Amino acid sequence: MNTSFYNKLSFAILIAGSMFLTSCGSSSGGGEEDVFEFKSSDLTNKYWYANPFLSSDYNRNDALIVYRFEGGGVLKKQEFSGRRDEVVGEWSLIDNQLVIKDESISADNRQEWFIQDKSTSSYLKLNSSTGTREFYTNIDGINDVKADAYVVNELRLVNNAYESAYRLEYIVRGNSLSNVTVLPDASSSYQLEEFTDFKGEKAFQLSANDRFKYVNDFAGSQTIKFYIKLANKEQYKLEEQLYASDIKALSNFDITASHASGSLQVTVNWKAIDEDDIYYYVEILDKNANENAPKFRSARQSAVAGEEKEIVISSSTANELDLLSELTVGEDYFVKIIGFKYEDGIHADNSSNKEENIQAMTRFVLKGGQW
Repeated sequence: MNTSFYNKLSFAILIAGSMFLTSCGSSSGGGEEDVFEFKSSDLTNKYWYANPFLSSDYNRNDALIVYRFEGGGVLKKQEFSGRRDEVVGEWSLIDNQLVIKDESISADNRQEWFIQDKSTSSYLKLNSSTGTREFYTNIDGINDVKADAYVVNELRLVNNAYESAYRLEYIVRGNSLSNVTVLPDASSSYQLEEFTDFKGEKAFQLSANDRFKYVNDFAGSQTIKFYIKLANKEQYKLEEQLYASDIKALSNFDITASHASGSLQVTVNWKAIDEDDIYYYVEILDKNANENAPKFRSARQSAVAGEEKEIVISSSTANELDLLSELTVGEDYFVKIIGFKYEDGIHADNSSNKEENIQAMTRFVLKGGQW
């Protein structure tokens, strides 16, 4: 027997056992237990989502929370409905104590949370003297949800004369949504109806009855809340800020149609609103004036305040949608002109979330003749 080999094997087992006791800790005093320590690098440069939802009550302060902890103690918060990040305060992490100072809640807001040992780089379990909270870096089903509220100044025909009137409009998109209710204030709510927009996306908007409830004057800034349900039964509340800025109504527009080389061309003329940073879309609608399914949507049109505008619509016109071939020759068609402005801080070209951050819109639908 090779006793030297067995002596070496026994010594190796002894070392391995000693290492095991040291790494896992020992109640007999043979080693120290590992101490859980959450690092700032596990926290930073990612979005953290918490859903404190309690009920569909407007007055409940339980909207979805989205924080982003960045280097240098910079705290960002996302207005999830429009996917806008804003610097709202500071944060710090020392000995598993996470301190959040969120000035969007109040000037002196200070939250002291203790990170629990079940936390990971994608899940935070927090405790404090006031309760618990859980954050995740991903919530299935809500990643593509987007919501917007904006004021509309719309022309309507009253006693054979055009008058403008204000109303509010809401649009919520998301493939996992099953139900959406908008809460403009504590005393009113509207069930939104599902439809498929021209991009083929699942969306929700006001019903026809609710969509044309006008108000004499735009009341100004307010917090809009959306109560949403997902197909997986999860429930959330989103907050959207509607700001004080409104928009003037469209005026001075005209349509002419002509055939050129066997194809119809539609020329639309209008006068740009006498205000800077207003953009336009022109759409062709079918005989039913179906605004949810336009047959043509132009590329976005910029304009100088008060400028005389013209667009010639044909199969070669720059567009976001062209289904003109689906229109039936000899049937009526309609033209829709949309003027809109983005929320403050949204860049018309560089902001990736601009279409979810519209502040105000004016629109007019008129009969274009026969296709």
